[in-house]
Amino acid sequence: MQNQQFNGISSSAVTPQINYQNILGQILMTLAANAQKGQPVVQSVNNEQIQQLISALNETNNQNKKDAVSDVQMPVLNPVDLFNQENPGFFEKSARNDVLNYIRNFDMDKDEISKIAKMIETLENSAIDGYLKKTAHDKTLNDENLAAKSKLTSYAQNAILDGNNNKVFTREEIGKMSGDEFVKNEKLIMEQVRQGLIK
Repeated sequence: MQNQQFNGISSSAVTPQINYQNILGQILMTLAANAQKGQPVVQSVNNEQIQQLISALNETNNQNKKDAVSDVQMPVLNPVDLFNQENPGFFEKSARNDVLNYIRNFDMDKDEISKIAKMIETLENSAIDGYLKKTAHDKTLNDENLAAKSKLTSYAQNAILDGNNNKVFTREEIGKMSGDEFVKNEKLIMEQVRQGLIK
């Protein structure tokens, strides 16, 4: 009797989806039948039957856990959300937000979005550098123009004009003139000498 198998109970390896309640019910029915035959309860149940029951219970519990895990579906984050988790606030600037709205129309993974983000940063830095260089160049031009205006104003204020709006030469300027320059300006110089303007 020790090696007695219950009818209808098979190894859990053969039928893994055996309901442990059925096995328990079969064991109870066997115990009741053996008790009617006058067999002691201890001899009616052997270790193999208990192992079958434990194995069936374990498999049922494991299957229930698997079913529970498969029923609970983890929310799948899209690549944009994954990128935003790693780079919070990156696409919040208005111009960047326009790029985000555009790339949402394409099937991109997180790595592709990261490459686009790097490209955005490179373009922004390039635009800033270009703006700073242009501003510096414009300031230099403005400074040079102001210096030139200042020189012209200074020359205009220091130049002496005769009655005909001609520049009045100084002795020093006449002394530094080449022969050709003197010949070219000789009439004007002589007129200024006659008027007593050259000093």
